[in-house]
Amino acid sequence: MATVSQILAKAASQIGYSRYSDPETGTRYGRWYATLFGPYFGQSGVPYCAMFVSWVQAQCGVTPPGGYFAYVPSGIAAARKEGRLVSKTAAKPGDLACFDWNNDGIADHIGFVERNYGTYYQTIEGNTSASNQSNGGSVQRRTRALSAVIAVIRPDYSSTTSKTPAAATSSGVTRQRTGTDNQLMLVVDGIMGTSTIRRLQQVMGTTIDGRIDTPSPCIRHFQTFLNTAVSAGALRTLTGASQFDVDGVLGSKTWKAFQYWSAHARPAWMRQSGGPADLNGENWGKWVDGIAGPNTVRMLQHCLNSSYKGSGKLLAK
Repeated sequence: MATVSQILAKAASQIGYSRYSDPETGTRYGRWYATLFGPYFGQSGVPYCAMFVSWVQAQCGVTPPGGYFAYVPSGIAAARKEGRLVSKTAAKPGDLACFDWNNDGIADHIGFVERNYGTYYQTIEGNTSASNQSNGGSVQRRTRALSAVIAVIRPDYSSTTSKTPAAATSSGVTRQRTGTDNQLMLVVDGIMGTSTIRRLQQVMGTTIDGRIDTPSPCIRHFQTFLNTAVSAGALRTLTGASQFDVDGVLGSKTWKAFQYWSAHARPAWMRQSGGPADLNGENWGKWVDGIAGPNTVRMLQHCLNSSYKGSGKLLAK
């Protein structure tokens, strides 16, 4: 179980990193997000404040309301749906403060509340600076007036996914065991959280740590499977080459191959996961888009629930 102090310590450990002084940090959080969900780019490059918040929580085994997000209004909408918004005056350390700089009703920025002083917060934020509040490129400790706060999200730090007990439940529903290898079944919720990553690592037969690094041995195994499961002709249509490089980077080509393969392997699951009725004509782009959205992640979770640990394959020993 992650604690607020652990979350804030992880966030504080990043203070001082800047995309200007450290080239690796410029894409650290954006690259992590892209390996899981596909690239997210704004008009001024990668506005990584929300991806920083998501990254910190992921490192501590926490999934924010609705899953990891790169766009602050999406995070607010998910938190509202799950009843995890609190008043700005009630904010506590570890909460996520969302800011609206121009009072247009649309959140522009997000960061961790470190302390609530009543009329202002002390925060830890990614992609900020004194000269550019929302795209300053650095991880910094800031002070913020409550007048700029549009919403406060309270993550559930008690429901970490890094340590799952045998009798684990999600939303009060007891998790069953798979009919293949008798492992705890994933909740098919469309969230690429630690439990889903750990199960993918287990099936692919690699180290199980709940993280996808760049490059990742787990993704290399996943790509090797897809290179053999999808025909050379289909891969050429999908990616422009008869095989894609087994580079361990979970990018759009890998997701396109998975989307194509899974739609043909289990079309009923595609529909059940929120995809189209079939893959014909205009429906192609509704499913094969190279982005790991909730529908695609649900499909992956279905497949992992019917796979075998250590097999290096989906849906087969």
